[in-house]
Amino acid sequence: MINYNDAEVALQYLNDTDEPAAMAKALYDGLYEQRKTIRAMQFLKATGSAAERTEKANASIEYQEHLQLIKDAQIDYEILKNTRETKVRITEMWRSVNSNQRKGNI
Repeated sequence: MINYNDAEVALQYLNDTDEPAAMAKALYDGLYEQRKTIRAMQFLKATGSAAERTEKANASIEYQEHLQLIKDAQIDYEILKNTRETKVRITEMWRSVNSNQRKGNI
């Protein structure tokens, strides 16, 4: 059963993670958008036909490292987002249980 302390802890977590959640989302979005620039820079450095340059850009160390940064940022953001969603569900459940207790339904 979810009690008052569980709800209080969940709400405090939500309060404490507002800014980190926003920062994690902004980092992921920024890195995701920047991938095109990184790939384009590598394309311009490469030699050969357009198809060869595209493949070289996609295979470049710089681009692969950037893709890894995107992946890491997305994982961090998704973990934080999912944890926050769980805390929201805990508070909603507590509200429901608390309301039912006041009404005598539990």
